[in-house]
Amino acid sequence: MVMMRLKLEKLFAECDKHLARINRAYTKMAGFMPLDATQYQQLSDDEIEHIDQFLFRFAKLQDAIGERVFVVLLEFLQEEGIKAKPFVDILNRLEQLGLLEDKNDWLALRKIRNNIAHQYEDEPQLAAEALNAIYAAKPGLEKIYATLKARYVLVPE
Repeated sequence: MVMMRLKLEKLFAECDKHLARINRAYTKMAGFMPLDATQYQQLSDDEIEHIDQFLFRFAKLQDAIGERVFVVLLEFLQEEGIKAKPFVDILNRLEQLGLLEDKNDWLALRKIRNNIAHQYEDEPQLAAEALNAIYAAKPGLEKIYATLKARYVLVPE
């Protein structure tokens, strides 16, 4: 249990770092979000850097949560055979335990993130829409993470 607690604390520290950088970029982006096609084409290098940082850290946080925190937290809560279960079963269990309000929220976040992965450099309207969607999705990702972390903190040593 001590090793699992240390592993979780390390994961949460990593996620906290990603979230802090997401929040910084999110704040810097507030002045030019949401975007339309014309604004997208006129982004400055600094604005593009903020977007790149936001997208990179959003993806890193989502990967850390989905690929590691979900599993390690369920193992910490002494759920059996989690690593052998399909991802949808892990999401179902997280939902049953109240760690995810609705598994479809997570699936929607993944879809939004995957949409941005397709760079629409030659389609400014699609690029602007994808950026607007992921920017708007940030509070949802943050809420999911906060719920997971709060549940861990509530477990006595």
